Amino acid sequence: MNTLLKYTCVTLVTSGGAIMLYSITTFFKSLVSFKIQANEQKIFADWIYTASMLLMLFFFVCYAAVDVMFLIAGADTFTMTNLIVALVFVFGAVFVDTMITMLKRMSVTISKKTGEIIATLVNAIEAKDRYTRGHSVHVADVTKLIYDHLPDGAKKKISRAILMDAAILHDIGKIGIPDSVLNKIDQLTPEERSLIEQHAMLGKKILEQTSYQSIGEIVYCHHERIDGKGYFNIPADKIPVESKIIAVADTFSALCTDRIYRPRKSYEDAMQIIQEVAGTQLDAEIVKVFCAIPKKELEEIDIV
Repeated sequence: MNTLLKYTCVTLVTSGGAIMLYSITTFFKSLVSFKIQANEQKIFADWIYTASMLLMLFFFVCYAAVDVMFLIAGADTFTMTNLIVALVFVFGAVFVDTMITMLKRMSVTISKKTGEIIATLVNAIEAKDRYTRGHSVHVADVTKLIYDHLPDGAKKKISRAILMDAAILHDIGKIGIPDSVLNKIDQLTPEERSLIEQHAMLGKKILEQTSYQSIGEIVYCHHERIDGKGYFNIPADKIPVESKIIAVADTFSALCTDRIYRPRKSYEDAMQIIQEVAGTQLDAEIVKVFCAIPKKELEEIDIV
């Protein structure tokens, strides 16, 4: 009886230890991924992640210690009390694994819903302007390429998550611009031109009321120029680097799109125009990075 009890307890504890190890590994991967995405936006301080890692290690050590104790114990020391402890041990591990799995699935669901909300907002923006459909996604894709080709030192100074959110939502302020102005075929009046330019300000105001407030300033500055002659005359040293990257992507996307006032430009013409405005309209260093991107990579990005 004691031998059977011993093997039952050891099996339960070993199984619990294996489940706990798997759970902790999953938790560790999720925590690392969460830190990359969430801590970039300063949602939590670094010490919280450190504390979580230490707590995870503590639980693992405790479970390992109990496992070893059961393995080295003699057969005559096992009683029903040991069995109860072993059952609590394994069910505790199952509970932890279940909670981690549920949280992971909830995180995936929330992330998916967030993506759907962003897509809905982008579709709402572009439904107002028939000449820029697909523009926001194209700008985001080009922005990603620019980021991927930045030097490692420059990448470390930029949050990729924030950059990509700003890129896809850079024109969100157009929701507040009348359709009659956005889709006007004739030349815009100075008043109408000024109204369209307000979409960057409107975008910032809209985002400031949401969890995307961290990208408000980037959206606000995406039409600023290096020579200080942008929408709001912001000097170059005050323009976020993310805005400068999006400005290059936005310019390229606009040139490669049919507009009311002109047909789309060829790849060669678009690149020439972008190089010509480097240092005045666009940041020269970012233009240099952009122009180094292979033509094939840029042409593989579809624009509706």
